[in-house]
Amino acid sequence: MTMNFSRCGAVTGLLLTLSANVAAAELRLPAVISDGMVLQQDRANPVWGWAEPGEKVVATVAGHTVTAEVGQGGGWQVQLPPLSARSEPIEIRLRTSSGSERIVRDVLVGEVWFCTGPSNIFWPVKRCDNAKKEIAAAKYPEIRFFTVRLNLADEPQDDCVGNWFACSPRTVGDVSGIGYFFGRRIHKEQGVPVGVLQSYLGGTRVEAWTSKEALDSQPALRPILRWWQDAIADDDADQAMADYQRELKRWKQLAADAESQGRKTPPSPAKPDDPRTSRHRPACLYNGMIAPLIPFGIRGVISYQGLGNLYWAEHSRALLSTMICDWRSRWGQGPFSFGMVQPAPFPCDRWPKQHEDAYALQRESQLLVLDELRNTGVAPTMDIGDLEELHFTNKQDVGRRMAHWALATVYGQNIPHAGPIYESMAVEDNKIRIRFKHTAKGLATSDDQAPTHFTIAGEDKVFHPATAVIEGNTVLVHSQAVDKPVAVRFAWSDTAIPNLVNSDGLPASIFRTDVPPLSRRRVGHRACRLRSETLLTEH
Repeated sequence: MTMNFSRCGAVTGLLLTLSANVAAAELRLPAVISDGMVLQQDRANPVWGWAEPGEKVVATVAGHTVTAEVGQGGGWQVQLPPLSARSEPIEIRLRTSSGSERIVRDVLVGEVWFCTGPSNIFWPVKRCDNAKKEIAAAKYPEIRFFTVRLNLADEPQDDCVGNWFACSPRTVGDVSGIGYFFGRRIHKEQGVPVGVLQSYLGGTRVEAWTSKEALDSQPALRPILRWWQDAIADDDADQAMADYQRELKRWKQLAADAESQGRKTPPSPAKPDDPRTSRHRPACLYNGMIAPLIPFGIRGVISYQGLGNLYWAEHSRALLSTMICDWRSRWGQGPFSFGMVQPAPFPCDRWPKQHEDAYALQRESQLLVLDELRNTGVAPTMDIGDLEELHFTNKQDVGRRMAHWALATVYGQNIPHAGPIYESMAVEDNKIRIRFKHTAKGLATSDDQAPTHFTIAGEDKVFHPATAVIEGNTVLVHSQAVDKPVAVRFAWSDTAIPNLVNSDGLPASIFRTDVPPLSRRRVGHRACRLRSETLLTEH
């Protein structure tokens, strides 16, 4: 039998063309829009994906139908109508005008929170206190998690790898301890399903989680961007590795000597980090692990700023506020709530930093952001943690305090949610009186002793240990070494664990009076949005 190869080739080409057209017409959804998902209750929820340009997409959910036309780039988006919370699963049916169809099953409606940051926020349940008991009791099928797989990218990605799964003793061990304990409390108190989006990577910096456009827009952040540009231009990977191997060899000898003499082993040298592929480089985590989730419907964000930004501690406030404004603007869902876990006391000598007060400055920056941006909060941790262990295991109290902030400020419950935060000072002869916000029914100490970790200074700015006395909702501070005081600092060190609390037992936060509060420069959502939009159009 003789085969007509030209005809065969033509048929094969036709089949390939038809196959390509079918593939192009196929309705696709991002990973986060998938079976088992949770929709945010009582607000419109964006659903998006890709299909053949010019086609129409029809979405049906709970008796409602909405349509959208596929754009020239192949993307489409519909806004599902607001739905009330429901524990009975529903389906989202999506169909194109050419007949391609997708059904998203087992969808719940409730509260959705985004949980993000470095290692302490993703410290898993299986490594938290009472892990076996917590895991065995984690039978909450209405709590769902979606975990974004690690992806560093130099350009914003439109999708990620991940899937939704229900909370159970089989699955909960590997999820964020703070995210789980937070979500569990919200679920129990609100009585609705809870979705927790998880996107995190250990040791990372704020600039990596922020878009390049937003970073470029802020003059205060130019030193950081210049540092990265110089690091990439000057990088010599071979020389860096050679230097590392030499230091490593020297360290091994020092470590052996220390061990033989019963001394503490010195810290090992850090392996060189190629700035071109670093997990810390600006926008790489935003591009790979935030952008693919936008604009999924959420109630808010809970985050944990780690030690990665100690080197740029003096820029922490600008970094945080820029990231928050950036996300709020891009999500397009208004000034959603943004909660921050306060980093716990810990010795930071091994981390690179430009300022001896770097850790204090970094923790202070969160409190300044509270004055700058609305709908922000801090879960206090001055009394939680472990000075011997960076990844302390008591994530239950952290998750509970973060949840109390959300329950009080987002859901309107009348419950304690904040420790004392510095408000103002007044000089009274040779003393300074400190006033606080969030004192509840008054100030106290956790051990019934006098308040600790106060220092006071005169015009010379030399701070001396001070005596502090509680008087109602204020603390009166003085020192015999300072006749004319001008400033007070509280717990202004890496490792201070003070005893000042309010009547709810929540600890006071670190502060210094020699930096003015930002309360008169509070930035509303409109200003925050305009700040981001201006820079986006410029780029």
